[in-house]
Amino acid sequence: MEVSRHKCLIYEGHPSEQLPVVIPFLLDGLQNRWRCLYLGSPNMVDMVQGALASHGVNPHRESHLGTLVLSSDRDYLVRGIFEPEKMIDGLNDMVDRAVADGYEGLCATGDMAWELGTEENFDRLLEYEARLEEVLREKPIRGICQYHRELVPAHAVQDAFTTHRSAYVGSVLNDDNIFYMPPELLLEKGASADSRQSDWMCRQIIRIVAAEQTRDQALKALKESEAQLTLLAQQLAEANRSLERRVQRRTVELETANRQLASFSYSVSHDLRQPLQSIVGFSEILGEQFGDVLGPKGRQHLGRVQSGAERIEELIDAYLKLSGAARSELHQDSVDVTSLAHEVARELQEREPHRAAEFVIHPGMRARADHALLRAALCNLMGNAWKFTSKTPAARIEIGKIVDNAASIHFFVRDNGAGFDMASAHNLFVTFERLHKQTDFPGTGIGLATVHRIITRHGGRIWAEGRPNQGATFFFTLPDDASDSSDSAEHSAASPSGVLNLA
Repeated sequence: MEVSRHKCLIYEGHPSEQLPVVIPFLLDGLQNRWRCLYLGSPNMVDMVQGALASHGVNPHRESHLGTLVLSSDRDYLVRGIFEPEKMIDGLNDMVDRAVADGYEGLCATGDMAWELGTEENFDRLLEYEARLEEVLREKPIRGICQYHRELVPAHAVQDAFTTHRSAYVGSVLNDDNIFYMPPELLLEKGASADSRQSDWMCRQIIRIVAAEQTRDQALKALKESEAQLTLLAQQLAEANRSLERRVQRRTVELETANRQLASFSYSVSHDLRQPLQSIVGFSEILGEQFGDVLGPKGRQHLGRVQSGAERIEELIDAYLKLSGAARSELHQDSVDVTSLAHEVARELQEREPHRAAEFVIHPGMRARADHALLRAALCNLMGNAWKFTSKTPAARIEIGKIVDNAASIHFFVRDNGAGFDMASAHNLFVTFERLHKQTDFPGTGIGLATVHRIITRHGGRIWAEGRPNQGATFFFTLPDDASDSSDSAEHSAASPSGVLNLA
């Protein structure tokens, strides 16, 4: 961004030190359709011409077109004496002619030691630069005045800083020159002018002091922020180390708990079954050999003992299945859910061949899952649907897959059986919680808890909707697998509608 179109360049060595600033300035003007002027000694002109050629510019062609003017002319000096008004008039005329020729304006740069020549000519430099600043404000002209610190008078360098808002020292641009003073103040005469100039300089100093204070405050805040970041980094590192220690400790505790659970499951499977089998066995012997002695009331009590023992055995089996679902290792693969549902449906019908029921099984359903665990989940869900439609005259059980508006895939098992009250839905997947009486629909209260554990182990979720005497629907999610298989194709061919009727 161009802060000021009126800049100066202070250099102190070989004239080639001008090039890093002057050449980009001229190149920018040529590329953007400005007429470009360079004024300097013949040697300097040759140097600039060669530098432009090295950047792909043809100086002779551009000079012939009038786009580039490389000059050592001093005709503006009257008998060798510099007159600011004549120089300003000449620049105004050059700007007007450039615009008339179709250019955006004039880019002018030159070495002041060559332009003014003698030391006496620098006495009116302050007036000239101040008037030039006014021209730059009014007309399309951009300029860089070059000053060699050893070839121009010291007061000329001071005047250059005073009249230019931006200054290059070497190739570094200071775009906020504290010594700059507006031309309207510089060209005023009298005591009031001195007072206004002093006031301006005071405001400049105050502005710089305020900027330095702001900078110091920012640096202080930055250091404090860095210190806080360092402290936070240390605290985060310590928190991570503490978290790693807790994770390691929890891992050890979890492994210990799993071993204890495995041991407990073994104890349930073996240590409890043996006395339970003794109860069942001796109860049968007691009924067979001493039934007459016990009488009707005694035989009734004995029947209750045998039913209780059978109930305990069912609970042990259900608990072991729940424990296995929690501890068994996952082996996920592509599973044909449609084929699996057909298998479970046939097994349910074979257990109760006298029942008539309609199974609606959607074709082409697949998922990525552990085959054995998913089969266990379907057995529980479809078994529940089979059980709770046992008192429904036209039982209908549907297993399908839907895609919602968010492109999320849900599997479901729906029935038109006994249903449930949604107010009690939060208890559905709680171990040993049941929503129906044992006398109405027998069960252990572990099946749905097992399904919940299987689905969550796969990274999915399960929920249900239902109404009393209007059926229930259990939804669950699993990783989708869209690949085909011969099994699913076979089922689709055998039952195109996806409906399997079991009677």
